[in-house]
Amino acid sequence: MPGWFDVFDWPIGIDARDDAKGLAMSVKRVEEIVNELKEEEGIDPSRVILGGFSQGGAVAVTAAYNRRRKGATPFAGCIVMSGWLPLKEYLDVSEEIAKATPLFWAHGQQDDKILYEQQVFGVDKLDSLGVDVTAHSYPVGHESTSNWEEIQDMAEFVESVLCRTEDEDDQKYDYDSMVLTPEDAEKNALLYYLCSLPIDESAGVGAKNAAYTSTL
Repeated sequence: MPGWFDVFDWPIGIDARDDAKGLAMSVKRVEEIVNELKEEEGIDPSRVILGGFSQGGAVAVTAAYNRRRKGATPFAGCIVMSGWLPLKEYLDVSEEIAKATPLFWAHGQQDDKILYEQQVFGVDKLDSLGVDVTAHSYPVGHESTSNWEEIQDMAEFVESVLCRTEDEDDQKYDYDSMVLTPEDAEKNALLYYLCSLPIDESAGVGAKNAAYTSTL
């Protein structure tokens, strides 16, 4: 099953085989897009959150943590929605990356595609390596955009990572009634959210379109 990379087992449990080559190519493409953001828009990786759903989540967590090259700027955060931690046998997370890049992981307890055990395993593993993990599970299947509680939790994580000041540590926001102003847009940072859309022959365009940017 092609997409960001090949899938060999279905459903995907913790014993599922990994497409190491495909994952590496997808991570490389993500890094290229992030580099383009810095060169063209002046947005540093330290202000970028990587995130994705399903396969996109697997790519995001790999790009954010596993064997990130020495001297690379840590990302602001990582979001995994109904994804999994691949290449676990080769997992190598530096202390710098673990401290600098918090993780939000949301998963459906009834997920019959990416099994819920994947969240339990991935969260425990990354937490044991020093990553600041925020984990949520919901009584749903393999879904995200239709689960408003999950979207709300994710929005609060993004706000806490990119927009919080020292005076706002305990402040909560009512996102339903929030109105953004141009000043907010200037003050707030970028959410760069990678979705798990198939990569086809137009990978250059497809990967760009698989992402959106917004000010929150």
